[in-house]
Amino acid sequence: MYIIMKYQFTCSPGDSAGPSNCGWYSMWLLDTEDGSFHHVDRPREHRYAILSHVWQPSGEQSFQDLLALRIRATKKQTKLKRFLTAFHPLAPDCALTTASAKIRKCCELARRHGYRRVWIDSCCIDKTSSTELSEAINSMYEWYAAADICFAFLEDVSDDHDPRLKDSKFRRSRWFTRGWTLQELIAPAVVVFVSKEWRLLGTKASLAGLVEEMTGIDRAVLMHEKSLDAISVARRMSWASKRQTTRLEDKAYSLMGIFGVNMPTIYGEGGNAFIRLQEEILKQVPDQSIFVWGPVIYDDAVLYRNLDSQSVSDDGRYWQSRNLFAWSPDAFVNSGSISSLAPEAFQKRTGIPFVLSEYTVTSYGIRSRLPLIPIRHSPEKTTYLAVLGCEDREGRIVALLLYPRVETAGRFFVGHYIGRPQVPPNSFFRAVSLSASRLTELLEAVEVTDVCIPYRISPTAHRTPLMTPSRPTFKCPCEVVVPTWSVAEMEKAGFATCAATTRDDNVLRITEVAPPQSPVLVLASASETVHIRMGRCQCRGRFLSVSVTGTKSGMRAPARTPPAHLTATAPAVSSNNSQPFIARCPADHVAMWEGGSKVFACEKRQLRLTFSPWMARADMYSLEIFMGEDLFQQGPLEINNELSLCKRASTDVSSTVTLAAAILA
Repeated sequence: MYIIMKYQFTCSPGDSAGPSNCGWYSMWLLDTEDGSFHHVDRPREHRYAILSHVWQPSGEQSFQDLLALRIRATKKQTKLKRFLTAFHPLAPDCALTTASAKIRKCCELARRHGYRRVWIDSCCIDKTSSTELSEAINSMYEWYAAADICFAFLEDVSDDHDPRLKDSKFRRSRWFTRGWTLQELIAPAVVVFVSKEWRLLGTKASLAGLVEEMTGIDRAVLMHEKSLDAISVARRMSWASKRQTTRLEDKAYSLMGIFGVNMPTIYGEGGNAFIRLQEEILKQVPDQSIFVWGPVIYDDAVLYRNLDSQSVSDDGRYWQSRNLFAWSPDAFVNSGSISSLAPEAFQKRTGIPFVLSEYTVTSYGIRSRLPLIPIRHSPEKTTYLAVLGCEDREGRIVALLLYPRVETAGRFFVGHYIGRPQVPPNSFFRAVSLSASRLTELLEAVEVTDVCIPYRISPTAHRTPLMTPSRPTFKCPCEVVVPTWSVAEMEKAGFATCAATTRDDNVLRITEVAPPQSPVLVLASASETVHIRMGRCQCRGRFLSVSVTGTKSGMRAPARTPPAHLTATAPAVSSNNSQPFIARCPADHVAMWEGGSKVFACEKRQLRLTFSPWMARADMYSLEIFMGEDLFQQGPLEINNELSLCKRASTDVSSTVTLAAAILA
């Protein structure tokens, strides 16, 4: 049994709050010679290699899998074999001999470079423990930074061509598109790229220029010549904007080390993980470039030329962009040129007294104090510019476009239409770069104001409703569901329900070639039997058609018979069970029934059938069956009521023929 002990070390007052100085959790290391696991507490005090790779869609060997291989190999060894294994670790019964090819090759490569221990994320984390998994994710940047060497295995790249070629497979490798490999590229001091044949392709140092061109990451950052803290939040986010992860939450968890923050991992929270990440960044990193994402106007003349009385602030189409926080790193795809300004530099350039930014998260949004500049473009409309402590590539100050919420003072949304919403189509912007001359002109009206801006999308808003057809088509092939409660009601009325062609207990499959000779649904009691046949009409419309046949069950017929006008107004039914089902087109089409419902007269009862669309599928319908009372047991008033019901439910044949012809045409 293996016991995992956890230790967390806090930073001393003199240490910087970065991922490489905090969060030293314990970790498992794999022995490259015998496949055993070794537990270490302080990664930086041990020499080990580390693997960076893309997981196989079918999965990788886990921590438990290697433990099982190790136990199985140990049981097979005799005392003599155990003694020999000490001198020849890769004896036939060694655990590594039955491990996956990736693990074996990685261990061989690490041994050739002189490393006895290696760390592989797929098999060196006990993922059955949510606590260990969360601690491993929070410590992963530190583990990669503490490794002597990182082997980046590119399984889709061969070693038979130059990686620097424009059409090289190295440039198109999936390894450069995954979210987790971003920190695995930046954190280690030494990264060695390995081909699918496990041969060396080059190092991060020798290919730094190419990697910078491919990823947008500064060469100085790759070579550890420049600290990540010197890079703006917006630019770091842009590095991850085009990367993908299998789990949505991993888009946030894979960036914790890049920003030097820690937070609990909660798989299942979805996009809320990225909101929590931005909250943690805002608490620890004094950088307002985190707000600069989405479309930005880099020419302030466009703003003043198109902001007029007809400009619309919001029409609901860009509801994801009007909040303070982004919904995904993908929103920062065009923010790589945004850099942050130190408070002293911001005050010198703008003349605005330095304000210590404090952010308070409330249920209405984030409250803070920002320098606002009003822009009145009509007597009733005013847009505000919130000046931020960041600049673009040309050195121009960036400001957020805010429009006030009419119902509450001090509350704003982010973004505004520049011009009319339709011309041009992409005229919604969140921020604007201000030239030096424009900034000097506007600063005369600046005022530091309390603002409240929503920072996240409401979890109950803007959910797409279930799209259902406005009118069901009732065509074949289809499936008909008979609800169990409807069957129970039939049992209370004394009728047993059985189906001749069912896929399961209460679902009937109606195909285009269903045999019409046998009844599909049978309602049987001690005195009578009702056959409900369903099938496709022979017309070109492929309409679902239904006929109902009622027969006696051999008991003596009652002395009285139903009134003649009852059978005249209700659809006529046949007492012959053996005759084939022939649909009356279009009278038997369910699509022609008013509201999908129709009343039939069967011997001495009335039968109402109601078809309704099944919300989950367009080719599935629900059938409700209602059996009326015996007409001979009712008084004259009840009989007249039932007759009037049949009259209202009956459809004029001539009108239905005309409507069906219009549908088929």
